[in-house]
Amino acid sequence: MSLREIQSILNAPEIGPEELMKCALGIKTTEIQAYCALVNTGPITVQDATDLLDKSRSTAQRLLQNLVEKGLATREEELIGLGGYKYIYRAVSPEIIKDSIRETLDKWYERMISELDELPQRIAEMGCGVEK
Repeated sequence: MSLREIQSILNAPEIGPEELMKCALGIKTTEIQAYCALVNTGPITVQDATDLLDKSRSTAQRLLQNLVEKGLATREEELIGLGGYKYIYRAVSPEIIKDSIRETLDKWYERMISELDELPQRIAEMGCGVEK
């Protein structure tokens, strides 16, 4: 997500959950759709996701893996047949997502305040003629 997109979201009169998740968690619309599929249907396999999302198997698998990497889902191995297995994906609760977003925002805030404190000196170092 670009800085311009983030500014647009922050300046909007209202921020919806999709925009908040995109901005704070760095996820895409298709990943939000996959998360919603997990929430609405409960635990699913890659094949289930392929059907639900109307995506190829590799795309569905990549979406689910991205959700796991970004903390929006968990993946568990389930044994099948004679030594085989399949992965089952489950959505994390919205409360966990809220906590993750809050943690991200807190880190951003701390970083921005730190950068802001150093701004006059850093502008001077850029050669803009501002006195220290």
